[in-house]
Amino acid sequence: MNRVFEKYDRKKSCDNAQEWLEEYWYWKDEAQKKKITLGSPSFDSQPKARTYDPDKRMVDWTNAQNEWKRRELVLKYIASKGDEHELYAIILDNRFVHHHRSVTRICMDLHIAERTFNRMQEKALWEAARIIPADILVEK
Repeated sequence: MNRVFEKYDRKKSCDNAQEWLEEYWYWKDEAQKKKITLGSPSFDSQPKARTYDPDKRMVDWTNAQNEWKRRELVLKYIASKGDEHELYAIILDNRFVHHHRSVTRICMDLHIAERTFNRMQEKALWEAARIIPADILVEK
């Protein structure tokens, strides 16, 4: 199975995975900004505000919702693979997705050494890079 992924540059793929995960709040904010709302009725048939194409607005909102939920689903899938993978999901969640906490804080919370944390973070990013449903993997 490892031979399948040998053709990819691990470092660049992990960097791409990290950037992809860090876009979580961007997409969540976009979804909130594009939230579907109702406009007020026009009694005198004169437009009162900028009109939006309702179909485009719904598509934009749906796409933004999909993007941030995909990041959560990747973490959920990684956690479902077992004990060590649960730690990987916690590390990715705390570092890049929801919280953006410092390495020291996470090491203290998980009761692991910083060196162990760095090794596990690298493995977690590689695990995420392999399963992210986007073109994250970079060929050598």
